[in-house]
Amino acid sequence: MIWMARKRSYMAGSINGREIAEQINAAVRDKIQAISSSAGRGPRLVSITAGRSEDAEIYVNMQKKTAGLVGVEFSTREFGADISQDELIKEIEKLNSDRTVTAVIVQKPLPENIDHDRIVASIAPEKDAEGIHPYNLGRILRREADIVPCTPGAIMKILRVQGVDLYGKEVVIIGHSAIVGKPLSLMMLNEMATTTVCHIGTAKKGDLPEHARKADILIVAVGRPEMVRGDWIARGAVVIDVGINRVDGRIVGDVKFSEAAERASAITPVPGGVGPVTVSILIRNVLRAYRNQNV
Repeated sequence: MIWMARKRSYMAGSINGREIAEQINAAVRDKIQAISSSAGRGPRLVSITAGRSEDAEIYVNMQKKTAGLVGVEFSTREFGADISQDELIKEIEKLNSDRTVTAVIVQKPLPENIDHDRIVASIAPEKDAEGIHPYNLGRILRREADIVPCTPGAIMKILRVQGVDLYGKEVVIIGHSAIVGKPLSLMMLNEMATTTVCHIGTAKKGDLPEHARKADILIVAVGRPEMVRGDWIARGAVVIDVGINRVDGRIVGDVKFSEAAERASAITPVPGGVGPVTVSILIRNVLRAYRNQNV
């Protein structure tokens, strides 16, 4: 953090998510080597896609690259967009019973005729690479989570690396999705943070910018390009931008970075912030599933 006395404003430090991801990957690689020497085989992650999506292909390639770096075998199952929900569930059930498969991830988006929640619930909880099976989400509530939702897990890791003490802090989460906002709010409460979750109702009936200004730690995950402006941010706040949006051929977050950086003490850039850490947490989940299956 750099204090600019004349302007009485902060100039944020940009949080390097790639460096944090490398730290996670190194630790995961060492643990996999230690376990696989006694287990006789390494972990295997199976990726399922239904239909084609450029964004999904990019994410799959990131997963495959990270898996290769740490010693996780990465396999793909690719189906057409015409696959039915029942057929896809049957394919997942085969992987559930396959002892050579450590973990499974179903890539989004799915065809409109397929219910993502039903598909996730069909994955065996112990093979849930994303940590979003209802059983694994419930373990967060009980403070027993081992395999955690990837993006919330990445955010918590980033804050730990930054030395952010959450106890008693005002945390504001903008976005209440089942895979980011909701599980993250539970994880924050488990750390005794005073946690506010904002959503469409807040925007329509309340004062969303005013909620944001109260935050010591502001986390934004709404998928709206540069929605959060600099004057939404308290001076010295830590800002975590989860958004990944394409605008005029460039990638931007949900936060207007240049404005936020003038007020925040630290901020994750897009790209290169939360994204790389999220992929590494996914692979760490595979390690944990592998360890649990080989105890």
